[in-house]
Amino acid sequence: MPKEQEIVGSTGRDFAMLERNLLSHLRLAVLLSLLSASLLLHARLPTPSDPGSAQTPPSTTGLAVAIIEVIAAVAAVAAGIWEYWQGYADMSAQRGFLRASQSHLAVLSIIGIVVFATCLMLISTDV
Repeated sequence: MPKEQEIVGSTGRDFAMLERNLLSHLRLAVLLSLLSASLLLHARLPTPSDPGSAQTPPSTTGLAVAIIEVIAAVAAVAAGIWEYWQGYADMSAQRGFLRASQSHLAVLSIIGIVVFATCLMLISTDV
């Protein structure tokens, strides 16, 4: 059952910020899942000069990277939910400022490194 909370100061704005951050995490997870699906289906955007370049041969590297991307997508959703509930607990306790979690920063840093490494790998090799 929902708990009624009094609107004091910037509570409404803080709650909207928490929802917006959660939706940003979900959007990141959808993009990572889309990248994973394109790796699993061996689909790429074709170059204008070579229309047949959209299909790539199957490889085990692509499968491994796709699995890593799915894990990163699940981690992004988990980090978003964690941040949402931590912020909601801070708001319920009526703290003046919402605290940032260092574990959330660490998880998102790892996800950023995974995305950067995947981009470099996709540019440099045919996966």
